[in-house]
Amino acid sequence: MTANESSRSGLNVDAALLAYLLPVLGPAYILALRKDDSFSRFHAMQSLSIVAALILAPAVWVLFSWLISLLPFGGVVAAYVFALVVAVYLAVVVAWVAGIVNALRARRSPVPFFGRILRI
Repeated sequence: MTANESSRSGLNVDAALLAYLLPVLGPAYILALRKDDSFSRFHAMQSLSIVAALILAPAVWVLFSWLISLLPFGGVVAAYVFALVVAVYLAVVVAWVAGIVNALRARRSPVPFFGRILRI
């Protein structure tokens, strides 16, 4: 899609791409200053769901590990559960790339794994 096609269709691909390239600042800019651009807001919310997964996965693991460390062999179990955090991070990479591709192709489809968390 060229710049003329995106401006004619009303989709701001650049702002939507900014949501993924600047994970926290991009969505904050879009949600604060581009309230009428529903396409960019959609991608900002998708980006925020990816950022939420990046923050919540290790936070939940730390809390779980702290609680389970009180049990015998809890440290070993916590180490194995860390594999779930790694799996979430791999899913984040897939979702991030899919979000960038969707924004560049002017698609409004949710990113895999995390796209349905925040609905607008």
